[in-house]
Amino acid sequence: MYSILAGNPFQPTPADANPPDRGTIRPISDKPGAAHLTPESDGPSDALLVIEIGNSHVALAQLTGRAVRSVQRCLPDELDELRAAIEPAWETLPDDADRQVAVGSVVPAVLERVVTIVHEELHRQPIVIGRDTRLPLSMAIERVETIGVDRVCAAAAAFERFEEACAVASFGTATTIDCVNGEGVFMGGAILPGLNMQASALHEGTAQLPLVRPHAGVTTYGATTEEAINNGIVLGAIGALREIVERYATQLSHWPKLVITGGMSPLLADACEFVDAVEPHLVLEGIALAARRFRSSPGGP
Repeated sequence: MYSILAGNPFQPTPADANPPDRGTIRPISDKPGAAHLTPESDGPSDALLVIEIGNSHVALAQLTGRAVRSVQRCLPDELDELRAAIEPAWETLPDDADRQVAVGSVVPAVLERVVTIVHEELHRQPIVIGRDTRLPLSMAIERVETIGVDRVCAAAAAFERFEEACAVASFGTATTIDCVNGEGVFMGGAILPGLNMQASALHEGTAQLPLVRPHAGVTTYGATTEEAINNGIVLGAIGALREIVERYATQLSHWPKLVITGGMSPLLADACEFVDAVEPHLVLEGIALAARRFRSSPGGP
């Protein structure tokens, strides 16, 4: 078996290599898969307005320390909602805080529109992660510019919390499952169609299959077409997650902490017994982390 980690500098995993005992994976709450990372606050000395630009939504949030507050979302083509919300969100940050705006984006065209809104409404130059700053992790891949800022920021936030090897799975428009090793190096990962994208493809690519909204109510046997589609999508995602993380564990020689995030993560958390933590705002935290490191660096503002 060869490692699937992009740009992995290590030798291929021997064909007879086995992953560590799966018993070392265990949830960290009484309800499997439902633990949340505990927000922390560094006090009013540091406050950020963070904007995450994804393929399906734009999120605006206030971050003081690690505490994520007042998350608001709009569609990428409805930025008037962001314009209306950004000044009130800025004004409600602590008055005695060192305030700044940080942006992370995987949609270049929307990024430029958002930067313009920040200029016009707040009269400030936002910190754009990956353009104004370095990415917040060392990278073991050749073409860093091809890696989504959201993936790296989520991985950085997870490693900052656990301070050990992590697998970070984001269930959004696309599903990404990435790995950070114990030295804090982003090793790469895997990209799959998101759950809703799979459902749409089945409906649009066939004559009779209905459009199903993926949900947690999986069964052993799909008694109806709708149940069978939902089973395939949800259980397929769980199976892919288990297989990919097992490959990371084999390469690392131990099981990494598994954190899941993204809009569909609550659905997967309810059905996965091997998830360590669920954090719906991990990308926002990672954007804030990258911005703070930039501000504290010698070349920062």
